[in-house]
Amino acid sequence: MKPINKYTCHSGGAEGADACFEFFSKRYHINVVAYSYKTRFHQSENKYELNENEFNEGIKNVYKANEVLKRSRIHSYLKLLARNWFQVKYADEVFAVSTLKKQNEKLVVKGGTAWAIQMAVDAQKNVFVYDQEQLQWFYYDYYFGDFCILKTPPKITSLNFTGIGTRNINFFGMDAIEQLFKNTFG
Repeated sequence: MKPINKYTCHSGGAEGADACFEFFSKRYHINVVAYSYKTRFHQSENKYELNENEFNEGIKNVYKANEVLKRSRIHSYLKLLARNWFQVKYADEVFAVSTLKKQNEKLVVKGGTAWAIQMAVDAQKNVFVYDQEQLQWFYYDYYFGDFCILKTPPKITSLNFTGIGTRNINFFGMDAIEQLFKNTFG
């Protein structure tokens, strides 16, 4: 097994799934970087505040992701959305807890988590999403351009990974995160 203290979980420090990933990272002695930009609401002890150049880099990636997501009224959320780029940029694989929905015959992530997931897809990262309603892990298949059911539970295989997701995490989502860490680190 790789030395655990060399792992880093990149997250956003939000309540819900982000906080759950931080909790289990701490339990397994994994470093956490929780990205933020000029907000007093960010409570993570692992907060990293983006500087102006980083924020602007994040915004460029928000607009690129929106070419696919096609969402309106994003300007009021730019502080949150720009940080998502850094959750993805420094990680090799992305783990999220959310809900998937059908849109134009493809599965898409619901809510704000969709931004980080789309940025990860744009950057061709390994992407895994636990759907806490279907109680199933999915992975993004670049050949099909869609999410597919993962037949076996995932493991963290990269020293730098992203742990993110919905603020409205339920028991099954929390359990999926706990099992991800147990499957990986024993």
